[in-house]
Amino acid sequence: MLEKIKSHNSQQVQDILLCTIAATMLYKLNIGNLSVILAVVYNVIFFKKENLFKLKSFAVIFPVLFFLITILSGLSSKNISEGVKSIDLHLLLVLIALIVVNSNVNKRTIEKVFLSLFYSSLLSVTILIVNAAIKFFKGQGVHDIVFHGFTEIYDQHPVYYAIILSLALFFAFLYGKIIPSKIKNIGIIILIIGIVFCASKAVLFVNAVAYVLFFLFKFKSLKTKLTLLLVLVFTVGMVYNIPFINHRFVDGLRFHENILEFKPTNSFPDKKLFNYEEKDAISDLELRYIMAKMGVYHLIEDGKVLTGYGEGDVQDYLDYYYYSYNLAPNWNEGRNIHNQYLHILITYGILTLLLFICYLIYSFYIAIRHRDVLHIFFLALLAFVFIFEVILVRNKGIILFYFFNTLFLIKSIYIENSNLRHQRNS
Repeated sequence: MLEKIKSHNSQQVQDILLCTIAATMLYKLNIGNLSVILAVVYNVIFFKKENLFKLKSFAVIFPVLFFLITILSGLSSKNISEGVKSIDLHLLLVLIALIVVNSNVNKRTIEKVFLSLFYSSLLSVTILIVNAAIKFFKGQGVHDIVFHGFTEIYDQHPVYYAIILSLALFFAFLYGKIIPSKIKNIGIIILIIGIVFCASKAVLFVNAVAYVLFFLFKFKSLKTKLTLLLVLVFTVGMVYNIPFINHRFVDGLRFHENILEFKPTNSFPDKKLFNYEEKDAISDLELRYIMAKMGVYHLIEDGKVLTGYGEGDVQDYLDYYYYSYNLAPNWNEGRNIHNQYLHILITYGILTLLLFICYLIYSFYIAIRHRDVLHIFFLALLAFVFIFEVILVRNKGIILFYFFNTLFLIKSIYIENSNLRHQRNS
């Protein structure tokens, strides 16, 4: 049976497996995990020796290095059970690299993967919109329909889901010619509705900026540019005037003077103790400011800048400090620091943060060098969201970021090797 599978077009099988991972990313965790497991099993059995050279790429070296750092950090933690859980989760980095490396990823592969993502997104978000409509007619409130209430049937975080929909939407604008026009136009409307219902401030902001730039540089006709920009402004205006969205932007971005004056300290008599009214009034932005300031201060004071608190212990430290400022219990205990860069800093230390930043810079360099607009959009979107969310601590977030980014980076290796072969032949 294995010989029969091997004798068929292995690249076609690889493409199907990659498309399946992308398509199932929008649904429940077990469905997405099943597609990853199938791809791993296939690629372990049929790994091609000629793909070993790709292992030298930083696209593969970084995930492996990060996984090794996670092992050291997790096993050296006092809370060893939490450390081991994290090691198990971060094994995904190596598995994703294995899956992508063993495939000849070219432009056509990227198109197939994102086409699968586009159609899967339409089906997925249509189900959610219908579910939201049913909730509305049953008399449920806006909070049960939008944000977490919108994606709850998939047990998906709305920010992650909005990122995936944004990728599908941008693909539709960029590679629209390979999608039937009627399906594309209807799909764009459905995806926009889905992104709006996810109500992620960071994702909505990046999308608005990205499409302004996209329309300005994509179209030569001034009339076309102005028309599309007017449509965009009108759409943004309509979205902003939706009460729930307006509330999330206005209320979520409030900043009170007493929050600016917050100073973390190790002196208990001098600690700021937040009362009920203050905690209830803290906006999303203010909470992230408090967490960032508190996290960095205590990391330095505890002498953990080089090593971080450790994979298994970081949440215990954060919870302790939340309690010390009366930000817990029953408020913020169990919450991460809501900033991917700071999370890496306080968990693994400054050297690992610098390594991660080098990986991002390398990825941007490759994307810009190859003028890959879709890759640039993906990186800009994730790099911005990283400021407000810790994405790479959940299964869905890890697969989302590393699957697509590794796919783009390995494609660049394929293109460069193809160009070298062409030069030699000529």
